[in-house]
Parts: sequence; structure tokens; C-alpha cells
Amino acid sequence: MRFAVLMMAVWASVFPSIRNSVAQTTSADSPAGNEKVAEIFRTFSAKGAQRDESELTPPDQMIDRLRLRSDVQADLIAHEPELSQPLFLSWDSRGRMWAVQYRQYQYPAGLKVERFDQYLRAVYDKVPEPPPHGAAGADKITVFSDTDGDGLYDSGKDVITGLNIATSVQVGPNGIWVLNPPYLLHYPDADGDDVPDGDPEVHLSGFGLQDTHSVANSLLWGPDGWLYGANGSTTAGTVSSQATKGVRFEGQCIWRYHPETKVFEIYAEGGGNTFSLEIDSHGQVFSGTNGGSKRGYHYPQGSYSDKNWGKHGPLTNPYAFGYFTGMPMKGDTRRFAQAFMIYEGGLFSKAFDRSIVAPNSLHNLIWNSRLIPDGSTYRTEDVENLVETDDRWFRPVYAGAGPDGAVYVADWYDTRLSHVNPVDDWHKNSGRIYRIRPKGSHPVYRAGDLTERSSDELIALFDSPNKWLRRRAALVLGWRNDSDATEPLVERVDQSGSLESLWALNLMGELSTERAADWLRNDNPHIRRWTVRLLGDRREGHRQLVSLAETESDLQVRSQLASTAKRIDGPTGLAIIDRLTRRDEDGNDPHLPLLYWWAVEAHADDWNAIQAFFSDDTSWDRPLVRQHLLGRLAQRYAAAGTAADMDHCDALVALAPDDATREILLVGLTKAFQGRSIPELPKRLDRALSAYQESRGESGAVLALRSGRQGAADAAVKLLRDRSTDLGLRIEIAYTLGELQEPKSVDALLRLATGRETSEPALQRVAISTLANFDEARIAAGLIGAFYGKISREHGLRAAACRTLASRAAWADRLLEEVIQWRVRVPEVPEDVIQRLRTYEDPTFVARVEQAFGKAVTVSSADKIAEIERLTDLLSHSAGDSEAGRKHFMTKCGTCHKLFGEGKTIGPPLDGYERGSLKFWLPAIIEPSLEIREGFQSYMALTDDGRVVTGMMAAQDPKTVTLRTADDQTVVLVREDLEEFKAIKTSLMPEQVFKDMTDQQITDLFAYLMLGTRR
Repeated sequence: MRFAVLMMAVWASVFPSIRNSVAQTTSADSPAGNEKVAEIFRTFSAKGAQRDESELTPPDQMIDRLRLRSDVQADLIAHEPELSQPLFLSWDSRGRMWAVQYRQYQYPAGLKVERFDQYLRAVYDKVPEPPPHGAAGADKITVFSDTDGDGLYDSGKDVITGLNIATSVQVGPNGIWVLNPPYLLHYPDADGDDVPDGDPEVHLSGFGLQDTHSVANSLLWGPDGWLYGANGSTTAGTVSSQATKGVRFEGQCIWRYHPETKVFEIYAEGGGNTFSLEIDSHGQVFSGTNGGSKRGYHYPQGSYSDKNWGKHGPLTNPYAFGYFTGMPMKGDTRRFAQAFMIYEGGLFSKAFDRSIVAPNSLHNLIWNSRLIPDGSTYRTEDVENLVETDDRWFRPVYAGAGPDGAVYVADWYDTRLSHVNPVDDWHKNSGRIYRIRPKGSHPVYRAGDLTERSSDELIALFDSPNKWLRRRAALVLGWRNDSDATEPLVERVDQSGSLESLWALNLMGELSTERAADWLRNDNPHIRRWTVRLLGDRREGHRQLVSLAETESDLQVRSQLASTAKRIDGPTGLAIIDRLTRRDEDGNDPHLPLLYWWAVEAHADDWNAIQAFFSDDTSWDRPLVRQHLLGRLAQRYAAAGTAADMDHCDALVALAPDDATREILLVGLTKAFQGRSIPELPKRLDRALSAYQESRGESGAVLALRSGRQGAADAAVKLLRDRSTDLGLRIEIAYTLGELQEPKSVDALLRLATGRETSEPALQRVAISTLANFDEARIAAGLIGAFYGKISREHGLRAAACRTLASRAAWADRLLEEVIQWRVRVPEVPEDVIQRLRTYEDPTFVARVEQAFGKAVTVSSADKIAEIERLTDLLSHSAGDSEAGRKHFMTKCGTCHKLFGEGKTIGPPLDGYERGSLKFWLPAIIEPSLEIREGFQSYMALTDDGRVVTGMMAAQDPKTVTLRTADDQTVVLVREDLEEFKAIKTSLMPEQVFKDMTDQQITDLFAYLMLGTRR
């Protein structure tokens, strides 16, 4: 749902019976779970987001509970019982407010949950039928009107009911559009009486329903006449329309659909849990995010942004070779700004104009931030919060500017926020909508029904300071298609650079090629940018785009030129990039280098166009080309790996004008084979790679290894053992020998691992870890033999040895014998190793693990509840020493978590959480597997030769998976060598963290954890 709850839960092994019973009972007629389940989850109310027993504030008292910034006032516009669980608002051409009531959440009606996957994503027994067929849901759409003209909505009526996971609504010229995943529906309403003329038509199908807090959402009319939407992070879809078949994607993206052409496409991919969408007055696309340390994302057309690669899947383009992240920010780093709007309503002060309003439902507040240009994109900086409250029921999930210029906020209004709990105990009878306005103002919408205004009157509205009014007037005019308005609109574009006029002309089909050519020279950069954009949407490779790329001074126009170059024909697209890459300064822009690469990549198969790009001798010497395009292009061909692609790579290297350029290409080629051997190459390319390797002298040893050169293994082992070899090179050679499982290297690696041939801890640790790649019994014997000799406790060497020994069953058994015989002490074995040892399923092995470490302590839910209650009482009445607590933090927590700039980043950083709340800390520590933060899910890989590797997903592509292990090392695994790969259902964080701590030590630890907060 909109608030994109931060608990991407992986259910603990302590709850299997609960999880199974929920899956068996969840249906439209049987809400999930029972009171026992509810009690457990209410007790484990991680991050204060589960339901509690506090009382709601009556609607007529709610405004008094809001702490408003001194320059604003608030009005309660709508509330229960007429409204509950509002999720989304929009306004029609009469200025009426349409509200989606998301009352069916959390489970669709008529479906049965067959199981939950490791990400708490539901697998249902069937795909629901589109409304009104199948089971009727509780969702509905209500329209609110201001009947007396005082600026407040005083009348509401339900327009569409029986919806089933409906997330957003928009009114168009001939009916009502409803996003009801897995469908986009159009309800015909030709006379605009709010009574659908018949059943809806399905325009899109295939959106995912696996996780109903991150489904397709936020339907919004773009100024170009497309319907835009967002998709959340934990649903996957294969979306089809009448014109577009089977667009497959996993997780977060911005998408759009054209109602006339019936075309569906991904506009931009990646981002946070995208459960909001904003298109500003310049037509730029943004969304909020459920991550900390950022307010939202800016999405250039055709761009790729970061994702949780394990949980949300890879990008649809395996050759993106890079991605954007959210807009950099300065301010409150707590999670999360799941909703996002840019204010351009004309009612507030100039200082407020184009600022971000970002509701935070987790922390019961609304942020306000400045939007500041940062090259071709933006950064943000917080100012004073717009709204705060101590009412935990206040859950703002949407913000938007209304027709009167005020800010409207939808408040889910429920003490519960988290979707972790499968029990349907949401407070479905509450919900509020507020209007925030400048202090002392009394805004009223007075433009009436725009569909009844003349075309001249609509054009006059383009001068309004209110973005909603300008945008809606342009849409109405475009939908009307009044040919008499053409010349006045053209004149406005020419004379004042009116974007609304350009958009209306486009909707009317009046953006001719001749007019576009003229407007590419317009003084207004936004007109130039949108002309470039619209030509690209028509796939029209206008040659004047190339001329513009050569002279364009505006960064955002250059950004759009790159996006359009990706969409049009190869010769024109690459000619545009050829001109753009002549500007060295663009290499420092946050977005432009990757946008240029993505345009090149889109045309990589057009070899003639690629050759033409490099036919200009100057292209090879440009910094942008050398730093951002050449290596990626060679990597792209090599990664694709077809005969044609390898021939292109060969030809590209042959075209290189000098050795330095050839080296850039060859380094790019080798990146395509990270973690694996380089296959047989075309002869000319193989000779070039061989010559490059020889030119590098000793440093070419790694490349020679990956290329399978004759004698390369012997030469590499010799360099590895030579103490005079550069330490960095020795480490790289050790890694490579292990990845390639070169048998000649085992003796040398074992000598290094046991400290016989090195005194360098870094090299010794790498050798220890690398030996895990080889299935040889002598490795375990060698490591154990040196355990209390050269493999010391310092520098993590002993821990590394334990991890290597635990990676194979036979070696792990040797380690167990040492522990059982007391030759290795239990405290010497890291907790993550003990956890890994407990994953082996052989009964004899299990018995030996229990003999060595004792049985895994299974603490009952009742005991965990009791411990939480005990510690809550202790910590609520005791003061601790924060300086002493800092030492406990570094010992107990800092090995994985960072706080106040100290510690490691194996686990999530702790600064941005509700550190002042025991309801955050205690459940997370007592039951660490109840919630596993996005990006910190662990995976287990079993290789064909019996090696077990565990870690968090660092990257993945079609051929490899990269895991980051508990000792902060990265391991590249080749997919075809994996027998099994799966998510681990428990946290790497050990349970019973407090088992060897006194109450005073615990109190001191919490004094440090909660330092500087209000408790």
C-alpha cells in the first residue's frame, strides 16, 4: 500500500505454524489468523508500526492534535464514517475530489493464499476476474463536491463500489479510469453523470498482486495524454494491452499507457518502493521512496535506478552496467518519504513554490524540502516540517495540490502501519482527508466545469499560477480537439514558450514535423526539451535533433536528447550521442554519462551505426567516450556472447586507433567474464588480448589466467609465492586462482593461508577464504593444524578459517571434532558459522553440532513476550552510562551495524530508525528474523562440488550472482555451477544477544543506542 511499509518481513522459523495456518485460512470469507496470532504480532510491534491498544482521536478534535508550522493552517475535509482508509486523491474537470477507499487491503476478495514466499509475497490460488465479475471487494471510489461554493467539500457520493484492491482513479473525457491490479479498467460514462454506462473495459492486465502494499498505483494523467503509473517493489508483472503483449518486469518502475494507441511501456525502471508519482509543471517525473536518506527519485525517460537486487530482481536490461539512485539530500535521514509531491499551486508563498511535500506515515509527520538543481537532476534539502503530531494513528499516505491551490493529505488513520502481520486487524472504519493552506487564507475553486469553458477561456487559464488548473485546461482542450484553437496555441508557443500550448497541440495531433523543427530552436529550453521528447515518442529521428545536440546549452535538454536517442533509429540516435559527447563537462553530471551509454547500448546491434559513430577519429579521444562508453560497449558485446556479438567486439578492438584505446576495450571485455574463464575468442581478438596481457608484464598474470593461456597457471603461482610481487597483485592472483579453481594453486594458497609464506594478514585472509573453492581434504587438515599457530585471532584470520571450514560438510565435521575435543573453544567460532553449521540436515551431523554447541535454543513466543516486557520495564526505569554502552555496542552490534559513524555496514545502519522507541529495539533484537530490512536478506548457494556460500546479494546478472559474506567479502558465483540457490528465512543476526550480559550492561547499551532521542 501507499505507505510502502519498511518491514519487508522474512518470517522467522519460530512462526511456521502461524504462517501455514494463515495461508490456509486467508480468503475473502475467512480473514487471516486468530487472536493468538494477533497477540504475538501485537507484542512484536517492531518499529511501532503494529496495532496497539491506544484510542483514536475523534475527527472533530484531530486538527488540535496536529502541530502545524506557523505559516499554515489545516482543515478536516472528510472523515469517517463516510470515508475510511483513503489511499489516493484526484480531481476532475469540475474541481471535484475523487477518493479511493482501500478497504479491501490486505488480501483480495475471492482468493486463497496458498503460501507465502520468503519476502512475505502471497501466492494465490488464481487470478481474480476483473470487476464486476468474481468476488466483490470492499474498495470503493467516492466523489466529493463543494455544493455551496465556500471552498469546502460538503457532499460525497459513492460512484463505483465492489472494487478489489483498487489503488487510484482518474477521470477522462469519456469515463473513469480505475487502476485495480491486475487490471487497468475504463468505466464508460459518456454523459459525465458519475454513473458508469456499463461494465468496465479492461485496457491492461497482468500487474502483480503478490504484495498489496506495493502493487501498481498512483494513476496520473501526463501532459502528453498518456496515463502514467508506478509499480511497487515487491510485485512482478507481465502486462499486456491490445497493442502491447507481455511486457515483463520485476519490482519498481514507472510505466505509462496511451488510451488511443493502446501502447504500454516502461517509462523508467528502478527506484524505491514506488508508491507515489509526481509530474511537475515542466513535465518531469518523480516519485517518493521507502528508503532513508532521500526524499525521492527523479526519472529521466528510459533510465534505470537502483533496486534491492535480491528481493526485487534484476533490471530488465542486463547491459545497463550502471544505475541512478535517489536525489541526494540534506536533512532528516529517517525512513521513509513514501509519498511525494512538488508544490506548484500558486496559493502559497514564492518560497514554498516548487518545494517537496513528503508525508511520512511511519513517523507521523509531513516533511517539507527544497528542490535544488544538481546538474541535469536535483538534490533536496529539508526545511521545517509542515506537520507533526504525537497521535500515532496519523498515517499520511498521499499528498497532492488541489484545484484551489491548497495541499490535500489523505490520512490512512490507523495505529497499525506494518503489513508483516497476516492478521486482518486493520482499523477499517477510520480515515481522514485534510486541506493545508497558508495561514489566514480561504481558498476556493472558482473555475467551474472546464469542459463547459470555451477554447479561448481554457487557453487563458494557461496563465494561472496553479499547475493543476493549467494542466487540466490543456488536457481538456487537447481532448476537445478544436481546430480553431490551433493558431492561438501556436502563437503562444512562439511568443511565450507556453508548455501547456505545446502539450495541447500534441494531443490535438497538430505537432507537425515542420512546427517541431521550428520549436527545436525556441528560446525556452522546456519547449526544446519537450519537442525532443515528443519526437522521440513518435520514433521520429529528425535530423535537426543532431544539430540541436551540437549546440544545446541546457543540461536537461541534453538529458532528453539522450533519452530520445535511445528510442529512435540507430544512425540518428548515435549521431546525437556523437555530438553530445563532445562536451567534456558532461562527464561530471550525475545522470548524463549513463544516459549517453544507454542510448549507445540500445543501438549496439546496429553495427553500421556503431561504425559510423567511430568513423570520426576524434570520437576515440573524447573523455566521455573513453571513460563511459568504450569499455561498456566491449563488455556489452562480450556479455551477450553470441557469435555476432563477439565478431562486433573483435571488429571494435580492431578499429581502435592505439594501444591505450585498445586497452580500455579489452578491460571492458574482461569485465564480462568476472568470476569465470574467458571462452574461446575470435582469433584476431584473442591475439589482441594476448598482446595486451604480455604488455602488462607481471600484472597481466590475472588476465592470462582468465584467458587460459598456456603456462599461465604456473606463472601466476610463482608470482603469488614471490614476496617481492606487489601485495595487491598477489591478492588479485589469489582471488582469481580460487574463482577458476586452478588445482596447481592449492599448495601455494595453503602455505599462505597457514602463514608459512606470508606475514601479510590481508593476503593470508584472502588465501584462507579462497581455499573454500577447492574440494580437497588436506585443506581442512592444514587450516586446523595452524589454527592455534599462524592463524591468529587478530585481523579476523581465525574467523575466516572457521567460515572456510564450515563451507563444506566434510571440513565442517573436522571443525566440529576440534570443538568437541575442546581443542577449539566455542567462543572462537563466529555466530554466523554456528548458524551455517546448523543448516546441514544429516542427522548424524546435527547430533555432532548439538554436541559441540548445544541444541539450538528455541525460545517460545510466550518467553519472548515475557522478555520484552521485562526489558521494557527495566529500561523504562533505569538510567545507563552511554560511554560504557558504546563499548558494548562495538562488541555486540558494531561488527555488523553502523551508528554515529562507527561500526560496519554488513547490516543496516541504525541512525535512521526510531532509536528512542523500545518498541523498535526490543522486538528487533529478541526476534531478529521477524523483520529483515530490504537489501539485507541473506542467501544460500550450494555449488555443484558441494561448497556452501551464504551472504547478501551484492549484484546479479544473467550469468553470475555476487554475494557479500559475513566477513564483508564478495564472492562471484557462476549460475550454471549452482546446484541450489535460495533465500535464507532467518536473519544473520544471532538470537539471545543479551544472554551473557548483565542488566546493567544492557541498560548501558541502550543508553548509547538511544543517545540524543526523546524516550
